[in-house]
Amino acid sequence: MDFKKSQMVHTIFLLLAVLTCLSSSLPSEYSIVGNDFSELLSDDRIAEIFQQWRERHQKAYKHVEEAERRFANFKRNLKYIIEKTGKETALRHRVGLNKFADLSNEEFRELYLSKVKKPISKRSINADDRSQRSLQSCDAPSSLDWRKKGAVTAVKDQGDCGSCWSFSTTGAIEGINAIVTSDLISLSEQELVDCDSTNYGCEGGYMDYAFEWVVSNGGIDTEANYPYTGVDGTCNTTKEEIKVVSIDGYTDVDETDSALLCAAVQQPISVGMDGSALDFQLYTGGIYDGDCSDDPDDIDHAVLIVGYGSENGDDYWIVKNSWGTSWGLEGYFYIKRNTDLPYGVCAINAMASYPTKEASAPSPTSPPSPPSPPAPPPPPTNTSAPSPQPTTK
Repeated sequence: MDFKKSQMVHTIFLLLAVLTCLSSSLPSEYSIVGNDFSELLSDDRIAEIFQQWRERHQKAYKHVEEAERRFANFKRNLKYIIEKTGKETALRHRVGLNKFADLSNEEFRELYLSKVKKPISKRSINADDRSQRSLQSCDAPSSLDWRKKGAVTAVKDQGDCGSCWSFSTTGAIEGINAIVTSDLISLSEQELVDCDSTNYGCEGGYMDYAFEWVVSNGGIDTEANYPYTGVDGTCNTTKEEIKVVSIDGYTDVDETDSALLCAAVQQPISVGMDGSALDFQLYTGGIYDGDCSDDPDDIDHAVLIVGYGSENGDDYWIVKNSWGTSWGLEGYFYIKRNTDLPYGVCAINAMASYPTKEASAPSPTSPPSPPSPPAPPPPPTNTSAPSPQPTTK
């Protein structure tokens, strides 16, 4: 009886951890190693959890077959979450039932990650490019958060369109524009999706080419005037002529931790990474150092570094994603930095770049009043030479 009671207690504890995304790992005594998942959770209980999850995330399915398929995915992911939490008591990051819990990893990759390749060579258009790329040391504070300095707009959601490259691009431009002009203006990803023919819209893209397009176009419109639809559309040439924010060029960053740190001290930085791992799909918090690839050839996602910090000896990047606020830490994640990996965890060092803007260069059009910067999520809590790279989504 005592054993059954203990097993029931640790099962309930595990479920609460999964459902509420607790900020600390499960103690070792709650490990379910050696226990059968089907014995711990009946299909009826999983169906009840699934219904609660659907209500929370407002999930509706077109027909019974789709609902059954989503339930099967959900059940597999729930088993993975419980086993991962139970086995890896020293895990730095947490996994849980976020908005992607009803997707198989194959579906997740197809919907949100890369389908095409980016060009082999990286280019920069900046007069001081050579000196900027060689910057390997700088006077950097121990931590930095550009959100607190009013240089980061609210978390956005790319939906089912593979346009993460456009969100990384606008985020970096929003950042440098706010730093130079003190105006935080949300910019149009849809204009890049529709009008930037050097990239592939919802099929993927490359931030450097998007920076080049903004330079050649003379600027970019606001999110409010050219709103996001999440589908490939025809370029609105009238709105394309409205150029609220401009940049002068962009610079690539060397693939070292020190070079990326010195770049992040200046402004938010566009980066590529491998985002295909199941434990990244289901990430809910902590410092990510998981099952992703550190090979630059596997880069398939684009995000924005908005700061850095340290927690109990673990250094991390603060990164803004484009999957909405019901993923990760209200749309953000933390990822380990200062490792012995040549391109960093998930190859996050391999495709870093940032736009440049001179303080004397005014915006072509008077911008609207800036939105208030979002409040950052709480800090993480610990639980225990260029090569061909994929185009990012």
